[in-house]
Order: sequence, then structure tokens, then C-alpha cells
Amino acid sequence: MGKIKSAILTAILLAGIVVLAFFATVSYPIAGSNKVSRYDSFINRISLGSDLSGDASAVLYPEGVISYEDYVSGIPDDKESDKYKEYVDKYEILGSVCVEKEVLGENGVNADKLKNDVKHDAEILSKRFGEKDYTSFSVSVKDDYTILVSLPTNFSYSEYRSQFLDSDYVPNTKSDKTSAISNTLTALTYGGGALTLRNNEVSGYGLYDSKLSNYMLTPASKDISDYIKSADSISRAGNHVVEINLTEEGQKLFEDVSAKISSATNDKNLRIFIGDKQLLEVPLSEAVSGDTFYISTNNQVAADNYAIIIDSCVKGDSLALYYGTDDANNLEITYTNASLGDYSAVCLFCAILAIVVAAIVYSCIRYRLLGLVNAIVILMHSLTIIVALLLIEIPFTVAGAFFAVASLALMCGANFALFEKVRGETLKGKTMQSAIKSGYKSLLKGILELHVVLVAVSLIVALVCVGELAASGLIFFIGAIASYVLYWFTRLMWFILSSTVKDKFAFCGFKREELEDD
Repeated sequence: MGKIKSAILTAILLAGIVVLAFFATVSYPIAGSNKVSRYDSFINRISLGSDLSGDASAVLYPEGVISYEDYVSGIPDDKESDKYKEYVDKYEILGSVCVEKEVLGENGVNADKLKNDVKHDAEILSKRFGEKDYTSFSVSVKDDYTILVSLPTNFSYSEYRSQFLDSDYVPNTKSDKTSAISNTLTALTYGGGALTLRNNEVSGYGLYDSKLSNYMLTPASKDISDYIKSADSISRAGNHVVEINLTEEGQKLFEDVSAKISSATNDKNLRIFIGDKQLLEVPLSEAVSGDTFYISTNNQVAADNYAIIIDSCVKGDSLALYYGTDDANNLEITYTNASLGDYSAVCLFCAILAIVVAAIVYSCIRYRLLGLVNAIVILMHSLTIIVALLLIEIPFTVAGAFFAVASLALMCGANFALFEKVRGETLKGKTMQSAIKSGYKSLLKGILELHVVLVAVSLIVALVCVGELAASGLIFFIGAIASYVLYWFTRLMWFILSSTVKDKFAFCGFKREELEDD
């Protein structure tokens, strides 16, 4: 390759890396916005796990159960009034909660049942939140009568900084994350009964609920699983839908019901209820046919949530109790700081940066200009991980950072093994071109097998495991793929950068020695 072509290709590549690295790592105020708006770097926008961004938690109170603080705040001021006596007699104080005596029953006969229902609901909620693929979460029974749910906030560093560290910092809005948390807690904690289909105008299948002014289109004698097999969420080309998979009996029901609803005079909506609370309202303009029924939603989070709770109810995992979470105003969410410290994300980034710099410096010291080739692929590997974390929205945790660095070590190890193999070939008196060919050839099988095994294992971990382990597996899978691709890209860059140099051995810091016969 000519010197001019080599120089041009090198300049284009380095310019691309520098520009991408700039936007990946540097945040700055947007000109003309008086620092009201700012550009956030890729790193600042990566979602962080709970160890780096904190948790969001909420306590769920069954109907008839309130906290002791709420009980105290609701006590009438006039202790001599009938309202005071009526209020005090209404509740039984049980530790940090107060339970209505009517719910407990005479002499607390229903107390054990209430405790068992709460425990049962906690197990179901754990299954539901487990479907969200959080890096970490917890659902536990608190004080026998309430459920504590804790979810990772998945704030980016920008969002975390504005939430806890610097109120004047202006990042990309964090309202999407807090709304997603609130909507998830609201949707997945619907309870108090089974899933039913209803309409205000169309009747003929179920009973009329005068209290709710709704006809139930699924008879009480039938289970919802008689009509619905399962529910999944689908997102394509910006469209987010819940896919309801119907049984044969369900196809007939939905076709008949949808035809009646679409031709109704006023109410043309199919309503999905859980217990006595409406989950969804689906407008129907025509009859539905086929083995699937689609419900459009606003975003991916909503589609996932609705699919999870519908599928849960279809499998018979309905909550026994009503927790009042269908009204977002009743849901009190507490946000906590990162468990590893406020600046743990910054410290982790600095540690990774130090490792990257150390690898680059070592490469350049040991292999001279050939080290620059390895430095380029190190930067490309790092940028690949950063862009993947941002685009795929993989929550980044300390464990994820470890596997990202491990994939970088895999790539550097493969390159260093190659460089040393070529060095050994040059000591046998081979030309540089011959040494490179024989070096790549001798390592081809070993490098390929190593990457195939690691890629396969990481993919299995990403697909089979859940939570933080699955996220770490996906990160290593991406890093290992990038490692193998860049291993071969190293050869191309080696050829391009060294083509303008006459002394190829000096370029690599190698020596060629002729072996003398004894």
C-alpha cells in the first residue's frame, strides 16, 4: 500500500476514534442555552445498576391495613367526641401497622389468613418483577401484613447526579425513569381478584355489576385461561403492543364480543379488569378474528407491564388482596442513594480508564509503534462496549465492569500472544512478512477455539440466567465478539501503519537474528 493511501486511511480512522471518544466521554453546556441545556456524553447516559444508582422502594398495604404513622395522623383532635372513639375502636395496633378489626374478624380469627394472603401475594409479585429482567430487586413480607418492594432505579450518572448530588445540574430528564418505576409498581401490583373482560353496554355472557356499571363478558363459571393462552410484549419500528394469544374458545368469544362492542351505540371499548379495578381500556372499531389479539400501548415499559400481569393472571397467579396501587397518588416511592457510595460510578469509571491507559502505555513501551496498533484496537473495543451499553440499555454494574474489563483483557492477551509469537519467528531469521503469516497461522486454531468457547458460555449465561448475571453475560458476549473481530483488524492496521516504514523490525521493536550452525 502506498504511503499516501496509508496516511489517509490512518488519518480517517484516528479522526473517527477521536470524535467518537469525545462524544462518548465529554459532557458540556449547549451553546446559547445559558447552561440550561447540556449535551450528555454516552457514558453519562448509560443506565446504572442499583449498586451505582440506588433503589426505589415502596411498601404495599392491603386494603384495611395502614401504617402506625398514618393511624396517628388520622386520630381526631377531640378525644371526647364520638368520631374519636369510633376511629380508635376501628383499628387494632399490631407493631408498626394498624389493621381494621373488621378485616381481622372477631377475636382476630382472620389474622392468619391475612398473613398467608400477604405471603402468597409476595411470592406472585416476586415472579412478576422477575420477568422485568432487573439486575437486582427484592420482594419481601414486612411486619406480616405488608409487602416491601425494592427495584433498581437504573438512573444514568447524569440522572443520579441531579437527583442526589447537584440539584442545579441539568441532565437529560430523569422523569422517564421515575415514571417507568411508578408505572411498573402500579401495573404489576394490581390485585384483589381475577382478570375479567367487561363493557358498559354489551351483555349476554356474564353478570351485570351494578356497583361498577359493567357487564362482565367472561362468566364467573369460566376461568380466564379458557380463553387466553398467554400474553407477550412486542416492539417493532417504534410500535409497542401486547399480544394476547387466544384458545379456540377464546377466538370465538373475542370475535363475538368484539363484533357486538364495535357496533354498540355508545360504549365501543373492551375493558380489562383485575378484581374491581380497570387495568386497560381497548377501543374496538371492528370485529376481531384470529388466534391473536393486539393491544397498542404508549411505550415498551407499558407493553411489558401489561403483558406480564395479564400472563400472570392467565396462569392463575392473581393477587388475593387489593393494595390500592391502581391510583398512583396512593403509591409512596422512596429513592435511596447508591449502595456503594455517591461517587462510586465516577470511581469505577476512573478505575477502568486507568486500566485502559495502562494497557496502552504497556503496549507502546514493549512494542513501540506496533503498540500504537494495539492502542487503536483497545480504544475501538472500549467504544464498542460503551455504545452497546447505551443502545441496548444494559444496566451497568460493578460485575458488568469486571466482565467488560475481562473481555478487554481477552483481546489484549490474544494480541500480545500474537506479537510474541511473531517476535519468536523473527528470531529464527524469518522476514517480517513471513513471521507474521506463520505467527497468525500457528495461533489461528487456539485463538478461534478460545473465543468460540467464551462466546458460547457468555451467550448461555445471558439467555439462561437472570438479573445481574445475565447482564454481565451479555456484556462479555459483546466484548468477546469485539475481541475476535478486532484481533483480525489488528493485522489490517499493522499492515497499514507499517507500510510507510522501511525497517519493519524497528516498527515492532523486534530483531532478526541469523542462527549459526555449530
